[in-house]
Amino acid sequence: MGKTIPSRPTVRKLQQNVSEKNAVEGSYTVTVPQWWVKGLGLSKGAELFLAEDGFSLKFTPMELIAEKRRAEIDIEELSDAKSIRYLLWTYYMQGADELLVRSRAVIPAEFKKALREIRLDLPSIEIVKEDTHTVLLAVTLSDQDRLLDDMIREIQGIALSVHRDAVGALAAGSVELAEEVVGREAEILRTYRAMIRKLAVCSMNSNVAFKSGIRDSRELITYGLVTRDLNRTVYHAIYIAKHVVKFAEKVEPKILERLRRLSATTYEMQKLSVEAFLEKDYAKSIRVLKLMKDVSGVDEALSVDVLKGSKEVKRAVFEMLVAREIRRIAGHSVGIADAAANRILSPTADLHVPAKGG
Repeated sequence: MGKTIPSRPTVRKLQQNVSEKNAVEGSYTVTVPQWWVKGLGLSKGAELFLAEDGFSLKFTPMELIAEKRRAEIDIEELSDAKSIRYLLWTYYMQGADELLVRSRAVIPAEFKKALREIRLDLPSIEIVKEDTHTVLLAVTLSDQDRLLDDMIREIQGIALSVHRDAVGALAAGSVELAEEVVGREAEILRTYRAMIRKLAVCSMNSNVAFKSGIRDSRELITYGLVTRDLNRTVYHAIYIAKHVVKFAEKVEPKILERLRRLSATTYEMQKLSVEAFLEKDYAKSIRVLKLMKDVSGVDEALSVDVLKGSKEVKRAVFEMLVAREIRRIAGHSVGIADAAANRILSPTADLHVPAKGG
């Protein structure tokens, strides 16, 4: 199917069909511009998928919905296998269904190895065809029917468990437990990339968006913001565990109590912020903002205690770094609460139709 260059916006009149047989009101029609039909290679009889999108009615050619999106990568244009891997990640998250890697020369063994390992980075992707000059990867399974809210809950569950277990490793002074938490990073990234891909596909495919629970495409922006902030909460929790592994230090009892309090408040913020978004609960967004003040107060007191009481520079640095990661988790929780508020308080147009004679 061809591509079309958008023309200037126009205004078209809505027409009403009336049955001549019994004068019963029929459906309404509106004409579509010729440049759009020709640009997409459509003709009379082409099927269009219609979906309500906020106050708009969006329609998309069924051929376009069913069409496979393919990205092609020439190895000669890249310097190393890492660059190929990065491109594959990006195309996958943009919604590509097929990824063709090709080379005029024989594809080197190191590149083939990187292509096989990409299956560890991206969910539901497999090599479906391979020879000396090309490798074709395809997304073999689909989560098109899965609700975005359920995917947010999954990422939230990961974020909370990583936070809880990282702080648990800190409290126990256990490098072994911390290493187990760090080992989850690859799987967490897989989940994140799948979510970004889902949002991209929803933005291009009205049918998938509808099945995913989207009734207004503007909401994809807030879902994207929440996904990004959730991913950052996981990232900073992972770094708590990484600090435990790196420093292999036990925290002073008084400082540990402060860190636990800081963590508990932040953990509550994480829960409330996502609940506010999914439940469209503005009161919970406000609660998150208020808890941020508590986090700031505990963090300031903790910093004073560390600077005054620590006799070892290494331990002081360790304690301050952990506090910083927890504080940043709290900050991203505020970001999620902000996204929730923006979702809840979105302005709507007044489409009230006045009564006759009014």
